[in-house]
This record gives sequence, structure tokens and C-alpha cells, in this order.
Amino acid sequence: MRVTHSLLHAEDLAQLVEREYAIAAPVRVNLLNRGFNDTYLVTDADGGRRVLRIYNREKYWIRSESDLRFELDLLEHLAAAGLGVIRPYQRTLGDRLGRLTAPEGERCFALFTHAPGRPLYEETLTPEQWREYGSGIARMHLAMDTFRTSHDRYHLDEHILIERPLASLAPYAGSDRATADLAELGRLGERLTDQIQRLRTIGGAYGIIHADLHRGNTTIDGDGRLITLDFDHCGFGLRAYDLTVYYRGPDSPEEERERWAAVVAGYQQARPLSRNEVASFPVLAACRAIWDIGDWVSAAARNGDAWVTDAVISKLLADVRKAEADPTPRLVAEATSEQDPPHVDSGSNDPHAADEQPRNQS
Repeated sequence: MRVTHSLLHAEDLAQLVEREYAIAAPVRVNLLNRGFNDTYLVTDADGGRRVLRIYNREKYWIRSESDLRFELDLLEHLAAAGLGVIRPYQRTLGDRLGRLTAPEGERCFALFTHAPGRPLYEETLTPEQWREYGSGIARMHLAMDTFRTSHDRYHLDEHILIERPLASLAPYAGSDRATADLAELGRLGERLTDQIQRLRTIGGAYGIIHADLHRGNTTIDGDGRLITLDFDHCGFGLRAYDLTVYYRGPDSPEEERERWAAVVAGYQQARPLSRNEVASFPVLAACRAIWDIGDWVSAAARNGDAWVTDAVISKLLADVRKAEADPTPRLVAEATSEQDPPHVDSGSNDPHAADEQPRNQS
């Protein structure tokens, strides 16, 4: 009998941690969540906390161990730059990435620092705190500009954001209405593709991003310190995309619009956005809505697919239409300095390299 995905025994993982890392034994391991990876809380003999990630196999954005090493190298770089991020531990007899044998085959693992505090979705932040949060995203992007590694990572291009997710929904269209909705989504997707391709030509608009900055992926402690975690989806993409999870249109509740305005204002204090980047938020919000559905469909073999119904497809179409209808000014021809192709140098061999609840995917 073949195994798609196994849940490893906590006691065996405790032995693994004691063997692989220089921490006070005995350790206790408890499952935190299962999502796009299996994540465990590790408590050492002195009460110290760490987080163990057992990477899932066969994820569409992970092509080889090089992608995983890119993530770990990036976290070290951001931590060294003074950013509030989790940090990977070095193994006693090796590098930061380890491998273990599971029933479904080899899986990789890494141990990270524990992010103190509570996730943002459990907290009520002031406008000033949201501005600081936006400023932190901008500072992270600026630090990412100086990151260098020999490892590769994927690109959040039109294939990842639009084409792949819509193709994955096709088998679930169980009615003529759903088929028609998908056809319209395909036409809207073509327009979105044209616009994100134009956005990629803006100097500085494209680079390394976190790619999944929902409120469950940042914690805040009692002193107001913000820590960003779960860089599992990080890659090359449009910098404005990292903000769109907080984007709210003009018909949204006032509290949500004020939060969005504070995040963008804070971001612009550290990294000013071009006119076209500001105009891109509805476009990228539509792209994220499509990507998010496709991301969950990609995990159907592990998590099930009963939730993928005609109603889900219909709601997705409504969300994309709503973003498309936003009165925010559309993309315009800007100064030559914003039309030069972006330069992204990570040492990667990738041919493209120059060009409210948590999702439980740690």
C-alpha cells in the first residue's frame, strides 16, 4: 500500500532533535499543526522553545533541496540585517537542512527559533502599529535586495498566480454554470496576465518576497515586537503583492480600510511605491484570490477536496470581478526609469532571475 503523507511519531521526532541539535535533553515534541508542512513545538529540558518543521513532499513550488536552502539562507540574511524573523538552527553534524526517511519517502526538516507572542489576527493593533508593520515589510524588501545565494527559488509569475490555479479547478466544474464561471475567470486571467507582465518591467518592483503575509504569519509580543514567520512560500515576485493580503476596496468596512491605509503609509515611509505599483493593488488582489484557491487545491491529496464546489468557483469569480471593478486608477505609462527591466541577482541559475485566520502552512 502506497503512502501519500504520513504523520511522524512525536517521540521519534524528539529523539531526532536530540541527535541532530545541541540543545538540552530530554526534549518534548508536540504537534502544532498540519498544513503545507507538519509543524511541531519542541520544548527542551530547560523550558526553551523551538519549532520543528517537517517539509511535505511534492509541493508545486519546491523543485529540489536548493529551494529549501534558499529559504534558510534568506532567513539567516534577514536576521543578520536586524529584521524580526524566525531563524534556522545549525545541525550538530551538518548544515541547517536535514533529511529523514518516512513511509512515503525522504522528507526534509529544519529547526527554527520560536516566535514569541500572539498572531496578529488575535490582537487589536493601533494605526501606529499597523504603520510600523508596513514599514517592516518595506525594510524586509530592502534587505532582500542585498541577499546573495547560490541556490534557486521559484517565481510567482502568471503561471503560478493564474494559469496553474485555474487549470486545477477545471475538474471540479460540476455544472454548466461552473463551466461558464471558469471560462470567464480564464478571460479575466488573460487581462491580469497582461497587467502583471507590465508591472514586472518597473524598476525595483520585482524581487524576493515573502508571498504569504497573512496575519497568522506575524506575531507580536508584549513589548510590541513583531516577528515574521513561515517563509515557506517565499520566492521572486512583485513587491506590492506582499501587501495585497491587507488590501481593502472602497466598499469595505471603515476599520479595514483604515488598517490598509496605515500599512501602505508605513511601507511608503521606508520604500516609496511608484504610481503603477499603487495602481496594481486591485490587480494583485485578484491574482492572490486565484492563487489562494489553487494553493489549497494543490494539497487535496493530503487534505481532501470536498470543499471545492461550484459555489467556491462562483465566489472566486465574484471576488475577481470585485477587484477588477475597483475605481483605483489603472496602470499608466510612467517615466523611463520605471520601465527598465528589473535586475534580480541571487546567484540563481533560474532563467527568470533577471526578469484572516492562519492558513496553517508552516
